[in-house]
Amino acid sequence: MVRSGRRSLALLASCLGLAAIAGCAAATSAQPARPAAAGASHAESAAPSASASPAPSPSASPEGVNVAAFDALARQEASTWARSPLAKVWRTGLVVLQADDLSSGPSGGFPSGAAKLAFINGNLVFTGPPPSGAPAGVVTWPDGSTMKVPVLSEVRAFSELTASRQCPGCVTTPLAVTAARPTTLDVPTSRGSASVPAWAFTLKGVSAPVIQAALPPGSYVTPYTHGTPKENLRPLGTSFVGGVPVWASDDQTLTIGLPGSPCDTTWGGLDAEVGGVVVVGGWMRDPGPAQSDQSCAAVLQLRKVTVRLAAPLGDRVILDAATGQPATQEPPVGGP
Repeated sequence: MVRSGRRSLALLASCLGLAAIAGCAAATSAQPARPAAAGASHAESAAPSASASPAPSPSASPEGVNVAAFDALARQEASTWARSPLAKVWRTGLVVLQADDLSSGPSGGFPSGAAKLAFINGNLVFTGPPPSGAPAGVVTWPDGSTMKVPVLSEVRAFSELTASRQCPGCVTTPLAVTAARPTTLDVPTSRGSASVPAWAFTLKGVSAPVIQAALPPGSYVTPYTHGTPKENLRPLGTSFVGGVPVWASDDQTLTIGLPGSPCDTTWGGLDAEVGGVVVVGGWMRDPGPAQSDQSCAAVLQLRKVTVRLAAPLGDRVILDAATGQPATQEPPVGGP
């Protein structure tokens, strides 16, 4: 069986383009060191040495990154976030973290690679009868809170599936869609996983249906795609990197994923707690050709580093310092 959803295909594409990142290759875990006494806290670790010589020791402070500038940027981003339209609906509205989560491939996978490719390329033909009934226009969260929303018709939802053209040059055989029925889909949101109205489409020869959310544009929002201007990041130094995913090991411990090179010998996390947000980032140091006697593979690795918050996270929002936008939060883990 070939397992796939739209999101998993997007991840696969990222893996092929970047060669290695979280979920595509084993990530190297960094162990935390002592936090800074003041300002943004930071944890550091050294990469294991490829030779018999011992690994470099963590430096007393982050190398190549200006912690004071990080603190200043965190304050600025916290203020900007508090005034943003997204912050206003983060705790009360329907904020879908990733648009790809609004569709889900069959749980049992596809019978062949050709069928899978046809699906992700939107090469579908509806051959079934009109559905009876429609999804209930209600979104439900785990705490029991609900929100009424309009719903897309079966025709509109099906058009969302066929609109995908992830491989325009590929020649695929159309997949027949033989039925549609109302259902629900669990979607990650800013308020936790929500059950949203959806349509289930039965594909000929595929054991499980494809699910497409029935949420029309305007009934939900997604985090902004633009980031913090590059000129605002320059004062942080050349070693600064953004925090990609974040895991909450417990309510006061965060594990930050940092994208870096195999040649980075030392790295660490940065965090600043400002009002109702926690701003995270990190730093990485590559000694460069002059200090290294081995070539560096052109791949991207995800380093993990843990930071300890001064106060429990609670319902505070975690912002990625590189973008000023909410960081991708992954399921809790026991450690880096």
